[in-house]
Amino acid sequence: MLYYKISQPVPGKGDAWVYYECDDTFAIQRQMTVIPATGEVDCVPNPLVKKMTNMAYMTKSSVEEFNSHWSDEHIKEVADFEHSGEHGVSYFSLDMTIGEAMGLHPRVGEVFAAFHLGGCSHCGINQYETIGQVCAGYGVDGDMLIEVLEGLMKPAEPAKA
Repeated sequence: MLYYKISQPVPGKGDAWVYYECDDTFAIQRQMTVIPATGEVDCVPNPLVKKMTNMAYMTKSSVEEFNSHWSDEHIKEVADFEHSGEHGVSYFSLDMTIGEAMGLHPRVGEVFAAFHLGGCSHCGINQYETIGQVCAGYGVDGDMLIEVLEGLMKPAEPAKA
């Protein structure tokens, strides 16, 4: 496994560190956010974004550092979210504002953060910008972002026994 981390300031809380555990193809297996100043730790065993992006901003970490923060007690609880819409309906578009997108699903912010949109002092986004404007401004593949966001709206597959 490969381990990476990146820091970003969180207003009123200090720096947050996001850690990633990846396989040798850079597919993300687990991730977590740690805010040392407040002791907050959110562990995500099955992250929405499955592939590392923007590797130039990452710093190498180690299995020891990753495991020193990881705990099943800190697994992020995300409410099950179901949307009663027709199959094949598009929920997100490049013309939609960031604020509109954030209101559609509780994990949209997590997707934006994984694409390094918002949260950093050098990449703040505002709720009135469109997804397309933000993608163009930061060199993010808009179609890829929309595809990941649409994945949020798919019904969860039943657990296999």
